[in-house]
Amino acid sequence: MNKIVTLLSVTTLWIFSNTGFAAECTKTLNNTAVNDLNVPVGAVCKLNATAVEGNIHVQKGASLILNNASVSGNVQASSAKAVQLINSSIEGDLNAAQVSTALSLDKSMISGKLYCSSLVKLKSNMSSVEGQTIGKCK
Repeated sequence: MNKIVTLLSVTTLWIFSNTGFAAECTKTLNNTAVNDLNVPVGAVCKLNATAVEGNIHVQKGASLILNNASVSGNVQASSAKAVQLINSSIEGDLNAAQVSTALSLDKSMISGKLYCSSLVKLKSNMSSVEGQTIGKCK
């Protein structure tokens, strides 16, 4: 019986990981690695020394803080409250077109494109965007 339960658990985990199931982040994650990540409405997700092997979706009114973290995919945060990168990197694009309070880049790098608008207050210190900046940040 234990073998059947173990097999079902492993199979279920494999199905979720192969169908795009994303873990939710509503607190601080330290020194770990995760696949796709979702930050639900209104939550604050802080990633310290964490690697995201996929994409991050930051929902409306949520905040994302990356501190010594890396993201191998894209960050979709178009209607987030805030996005802050400290000594961190995003290999893909960052969509922050309507971040409501601030987009902050401190000693960080975005390898892809940065999408923003005149509504977004960008604070940048010793950071770079290797791709195009689409839109105009304040």
